[in-house]
Amino acid sequence: MKVIGYTSHNTLSPQPKNLTLDDQEQIIRNYVAERNWELVDVFSEIVSTNSSQSKTKLDELIDLSATGAFDMIVVPRLDRLTRNIRQLSRLVSEVCGQHRVGLISIEEGLDSTADNGRLAMTIIDILAKWDTKRISDRTREIIARKRSKGERVGHAPFGFTYKDKMLVTVQDELDTVRLIREKRDAGMSYHKIAKYLNDRKIASKRGGIWYAETVKTVFQNSLGGKRIYQDLDLGSVAGA
Repeated sequence: MKVIGYTSHNTLSPQPKNLTLDDQEQIIRNYVAERNWELVDVFSEIVSTNSSQSKTKLDELIDLSATGAFDMIVVPRLDRLTRNIRQLSRLVSEVCGQHRVGLISIEEGLDSTADNGRLAMTIIDILAKWDTKRISDRTREIIARKRSKGERVGHAPFGFTYKDKMLVTVQDELDTVRLIREKRDAGMSYHKIAKYLNDRKIASKRGGIWYAETVKTVFQNSLGGKRIYQDLDLGSVAGA
């Protein structure tokens, strides 16, 4: 069994007791020696940032795992790899799943090649997906709350612009929205509506040509279409 160890320390975080880089390496060496495995190398990382994308040695190790140069990565404990559950899930998926390299975390007794380890990998994947969904839901809630107050969030929807960080209407665009609604309610396809607007040189949000998807976004999007415009007096559209 060919093994590569990985150790790390973030200078922005308190150093765990008895877990200096030297301590971590010795833990790995003892573990490997007890099993008569071959320790090919130990990748040691010192970082001074909380960014989850800053571990260059870990990136090198992941790249090397695709070459078949070793069979197993051994770490003293999981948080030496990352404290981010989603990044851990991606790492496990790439190294263990795609590259068929095992992962052992000594303190947790985790071995990805054993039954209990595979179960743990499944749980990590579930937690990562849950965390992603939780953040996504929370982000949507914050955006919706900001928009309900008229605060600026990303690009202004068609029919609106930002003024002093508040949404204000753009009447010419709202006229176009009413026209799109009328044509769509009459059964016209998004493609034909786009052609109709382009033929009449009616401007899109940024002055470009209209596409079916652009029209669909204005009509259907939860931030566009009838829902965002339904309480507005759009007035009449000349020449519609």
